[in-house]
Amino acid sequence: MDREQIIKNVEKNWPKKKGKADYIHHLRGKRLTQAAAIRAKCYECVQGEDTQPCTVATCALAQYCQWNKRGESTPEDAD
Repeated sequence: MDREQIIKNVEKNWPKKKGKADYIHHLRGKRLTQAAAIRAKCYECVQGEDTQPCTVATCALAQYCQWNKRGESTPEDAD
């Protein structure tokens, strides 16, 4: 699947959630801020579905995920 097909699929089929626009900007090769890049990666990882809190224990970005509340521990903090 080429990049334009991926963009069309995301625009049409993935839910409108925080990070969607950032992910599409990334796919189009535009520069993102650090916060926008994190939102885009989280959105891509879960394909736009809400995960409250993020359940990907191996992700280095879990503590920055928009679906985790500030100060909330992540699954990897439970060790």
